[in-house]
Amino acid sequence: MKYKCVVCEKEYENSGRCSICGSVLEEVTENLKTPVLVAKDNPGIRRIEERCIKCGRCKFICQNQVGVKYDLLKAKEAVCLYCGQCVLNCPVASLTVNYSYKKISDYLNDTEKVMVAFTAPAVRVALGEEFGVEGNVEGKMVKALKELGFDYVLDTTFGADLTIMEEASELLERLKKKENLPQFTSCCPAWVRYLEIYHPNLINNLSTCKSPISMQGAIIKSYFSEMLEIPKENIVAVAITPCTSKKYEITLPNNRDTDFVVTTSELAMMIREKELDFANLEEAEFDSIMRRGSGGGVIFGNSGGVMEACIRNLYHLITGKDPDKNLLRFKEVRGYKNVKEATIKIEDYELNLLIIHGIVNIEDVLQKIENNEVHYDFIEVMNCPGGCVGGGGQPLGVVSKQQETAEKRIALLYEEDSDLKIRSCYQNQDIIDLYKSYLGEPLSKKSLELLHTKYVDRSDILGEEAP
Repeated sequence: MKYKCVVCEKEYENSGRCSICGSVLEEVTENLKTPVLVAKDNPGIRRIEERCIKCGRCKFICQNQVGVKYDLLKAKEAVCLYCGQCVLNCPVASLTVNYSYKKISDYLNDTEKVMVAFTAPAVRVALGEEFGVEGNVEGKMVKALKELGFDYVLDTTFGADLTIMEEASELLERLKKKENLPQFTSCCPAWVRYLEIYHPNLINNLSTCKSPISMQGAIIKSYFSEMLEIPKENIVAVAITPCTSKKYEITLPNNRDTDFVVTTSELAMMIREKELDFANLEEAEFDSIMRRGSGGGVIFGNSGGVMEACIRNLYHLITGKDPDKNLLRFKEVRGYKNVKEATIKIEDYELNLLIIHGIVNIEDVLQKIENNEVHYDFIEVMNCPGGCVGGGGQPLGVVSKQQETAEKRIALLYEEDSDLKIRSCYQNQDIIDLYKSYLGEPLSKKSLELLHTKYVDRSDILGEEAP
């Protein structure tokens, strides 16, 4: 049996890690030489065929890290979650993000359009890597977006806070009724698509909440539009995200208020093409309307962050009190482990919690849930390693150092959370004002109309009955 490093192409007699670059060695098989299929209309990623060396690294990642498997002879199309992990792991840049930024440049030059950018927290702790600038580069990022021509720059942590206001309320309703438990998080579009394809019988367990970018897009095209008296058809809403699968998300019928998704790596391209000296840019602040979210919104960018933010709000909904220091640093749901479990008691409710990153790690759990072999109340699932910080749209780096890089980004988000005075979504004055003047309350008729969605059984893609 032989093993190979698909980065250095050095062969070994034994398994382990490459002595040159440190990548995990893969068994040499015929399957290793076959690249993953990428459809021409794939919204998230594309392949440059002439660069492909048929090493099979992308297929290995797709099957063994993400968990996408199907019968090629039966499937109606190439099954893809659009997550972009193949992009991060391609040794020759044959796989890349399906870029949108050129189209946006045309709108930036259109004086009739009002350009609104909103940035995910995982972007500001990774963008600096493209320019040799360490740490959280929020101020420089905002300044760069203004220099590129955006009229408004907003923080998607506002959308994250909005998501948690709705999702925690939804969870409490399910707990009271003892229906559709466990509740799965729904902010990762790759995970949602996976469930729709492979386990459509569990669709009702998904939170009906839209993701933070889709909630924020909806509010920009309604509340923001009305407040500033800008016709919504004149607004171009651009989400800056670490995620390639978000490009797919905004094509779905209920999520089209966001016009474009630009990844972290694409934003770096825009900055370079504009010839901005990023390292020496002055710092700027987000615009004052929907300016930023709470610390809970910030930690959405890493695995366990959605769970922690939701529990902070759920605790307040049940007890009427602010969470104590243990819940503001919920150690059991933190860390880089692929699977984390925790149990928490809030008055009469004892909740079994599960946090997973890497969809492949939840397959056994899903089967046990279907067979009533395990019980959880709330499950957070993220596709990418470490959560959104490890998204397919993040800067490319050394494959063997991906975990180290993700952990640095995670640490920066937790540091920002701990430094903020407002740690929970219900304390965010802009969120309070939004509900008071526009939405009414979580799960209101207007909230359900603007901020919630429905899911679709997509198992027919497999060309057979779903497992």
